[in-house]
Amino acid sequence: MGKTLTIEVPDYLDEGQIEDYFRENFDDLMSALDLELDDDRAQIDEIGIESFELSEDSVRIEYVIQYSAYYGCDDMNYEDEDQRVVTGRRSRRNFEFDVFMPPPPRSTFEEY
Repeated sequence: MGKTLTIEVPDYLDEGQIEDYFRENFDDLMSALDLELDDDRAQIDEIGIESFELSEDSVRIEYVIQYSAYYGCDDMNYEDEDQRVVTGRRSRRNFEFDVFMPPPPRSTFEEY
């Protein structure tokens, strides 16, 4: 099992306020988010929460990554967005997420 990220929210927050807490402290989640882009030239312009689902023992956060790239040879700008999901475990006021580990790069070296 890999590394985990634990986020502890204040005791006084009710269910609705927990969502607000995550939206206001979204940067705390960064190590659990998949921020990999297929295009090496692309850069992330914005990340935001689309939806937030809370249950007694879990949390599910849908987020959107907006990114762009500039292709100088073609004098072209490219913009797109990608929707992604991160899930975590909940134990009262503690939320635990798996730290995102990108898959190893693929190589055809072993195929020959």
